[in-house]
Amino acid sequence: TSKTIVVTLTSDATGNSFTPNEIVASAGDTVRFTIGVGVHNVNFLPDSNPGKAGLPKASDMLQLPGQTYDVPVTFASGRYYFQCDPHVLLGMKGHLTVK
Repeated sequence: TSKTIVVTLTSDATGNSFTPNEIVASAGDTVRFTIGVGVHNVNFLPDSNPGKAGLPKASDMLQLPGQTYDVPVTFASGRYYFQCDPHVLLGMKGHLTVK
């Protein structure tokens, strides 16, 4: 059965982060990126995922608390890098492992 995995995007005194930033999912699952605090996006950069096909397009900027961006897990098994474009240099990045 498929599941929805919730990842919270936040900015606080400790920095900017995806929580969790290491995700394991199976084909058919959905990763739901949800704004907690701040303005963020989600980008599975092709340059950072060489040889990977079917990557989701970068999200728009998410600004409102509770606003979501769903990524259906429809791509091949492997490890995928993602980031928040405005906060990547502040360490806001993560990985999705598809089994």
